[in-house]
Amino acid sequence: MDIVKLIFTLLLSSSVVCAFLLIKYASKRHSMPGAGYFILLLVSTAVSNIAYTAEINALTLSAALIWFYIQHFSTPLQHYFWMMLSLEYSEAPKWIVRKAKYIGLLHPALFYLIFFTNHLHHQYISSYSFVNNGHFEVILSAKEPLYMLMVASGTLIGIISMIFYIWGLMRSPRLHRYGYLIMMVASFIPWITVYLIASNTNYLGIDYFPVVSILSGILYMLGIFKFRIFNAIPIATSIVFRQSKEGVIIVDLEDQIIDANDSFTELYPDLKGRLHQYTLRSFTENHAELKGVYGENPVFTYSLTEEGTERHYQAEITKVMTDDELEIGKVLTIMDITLFVEKQKNLESIASTAIDQAETCELSFLQAQIKPHFLNNTLSVIGSMVTRSPQEAKALIAELGEHLANCYYFDSNSPMVLLEKELECVRTYVSIEKARFRERLNFHLEYDDIPSISIPRLVLQPLVENALRHGILKKAGEGNVWLTICVEENRFRFEVRDDGAGMSHEILSRLLLDTENIHSIGLSNIHRRLMKHYGQGLTITSEPGVGTQVVFYVPETAVLERAGTQ
Repeated sequence: MDIVKLIFTLLLSSSVVCAFLLIKYASKRHSMPGAGYFILLLVSTAVSNIAYTAEINALTLSAALIWFYIQHFSTPLQHYFWMMLSLEYSEAPKWIVRKAKYIGLLHPALFYLIFFTNHLHHQYISSYSFVNNGHFEVILSAKEPLYMLMVASGTLIGIISMIFYIWGLMRSPRLHRYGYLIMMVASFIPWITVYLIASNTNYLGIDYFPVVSILSGILYMLGIFKFRIFNAIPIATSIVFRQSKEGVIIVDLEDQIIDANDSFTELYPDLKGRLHQYTLRSFTENHAELKGVYGENPVFTYSLTEEGTERHYQAEITKVMTDDELEIGKVLTIMDITLFVEKQKNLESIASTAIDQAETCELSFLQAQIKPHFLNNTLSVIGSMVTRSPQEAKALIAELGEHLANCYYFDSNSPMVLLEKELECVRTYVSIEKARFRERLNFHLEYDDIPSISIPRLVLQPLVENALRHGILKKAGEGNVWLTICVEENRFRFEVRDDGAGMSHEILSRLLLDTENIHSIGLSNIHRRLMKHYGQGLTITSEPGVGTQVVFYVPETAVLERAGTQ
């Protein structure tokens, strides 16, 4: 076999295999617009290529003509499928597609009428000859006016297809433009071979249309399945917009409301059926809760009461930009965040309760720290007084009972206490300790007027106890502890000061960090609780041999009415 004939035969056979592979690929996506006509185009091309392969391998003119007729049976169908593919691909109006679907059949019908009656009138092809082109035999034909008429009819179909591709190109987003350009090239290439055959100028008399058709099919596949994405993006966008649970409205550059989805009109029924009567500004004037649209922050929240129930929403205004960074409008999106807000409130409530319970546990732990040694010491003093001074012992027992009632039994749901009750706890504590240490301890309470405020429980008494135990009792002779309360810069200043032993800078630096420091009774606990309530904790200064000063502040906003605090 001649090498040129072998190569061309293999090329045609490969094109048939390629056509079936493309059919298999497209059939999996047959529901996409245009996929059906693309498959039909490939089927007709495969038939044409099989017939032409057999034609160039035929040994006689009569055998070659049989395959020549089969090939020409599929040719006009290819033209028809080309046109219908272009209409669906470019999203032509449905009425045009419907009419073209039937009117376009006139081309293959006219072709069959002329071609298969040619033996009667010879006005399509007047004669055939079977000649060797130097490599293999080919059919040469003498074309007549009706042949040129059918070429013109096919050209008209090609022009119609090109017009719709150009129309689609002009109105498509940039992502789809590459697809349209590829489809236009794929449609143009085969027509070159048609005109070569019509003018009998095709090299070696070979019909290159079958091979070029497969090349066009590959380009069609790229245009349809890669770049065009079969309009999936606009379709998906429309579905998302209409069915979204979030309320969405679209606004143009003139602030005119263009469209609104169902979720938005359900939330604002006055917009339904009256979209074009509102600008965004006029709409927000009727709905003051949306005034945040024109604020600096593109995201804002608001609440509405619906049928006695408060609902919470988050709104966001977003600019719509083109690929060239040109603003073409805005989108207002509204999301119902009621469930989120309620869950957040529940979590905050749970967190607050947990913090309060933790604080209560800390207070209980602090009591456990203070109570054992204090009770042990006090009971020892009472025991020594029973025989020596029974009346004084009796008074001390009364003081102890009152102190325990004030300091160690409290409402677990309320870690706060009125200042006057906390001061009573300090007073009873000092009375008990004076019974032990007598002239060694001098306590001074200084204030102009006891403010009606609530402070965290067990703050003052541990501070006074620290001053006594680690300040006064560690020095020789008597000592003094002062508790001073005054107003300073719109806040209440509390100071516990002693003239005791003091402490070194090293001990002072870790005093509020070490929960088990032997130089403090619950100072870190007190510091943390003050920080929680007031944002500022203890300030401690000390000098060895001079004494220690502990200060904290309570803002005036802590003033409470007595009736509301127990």
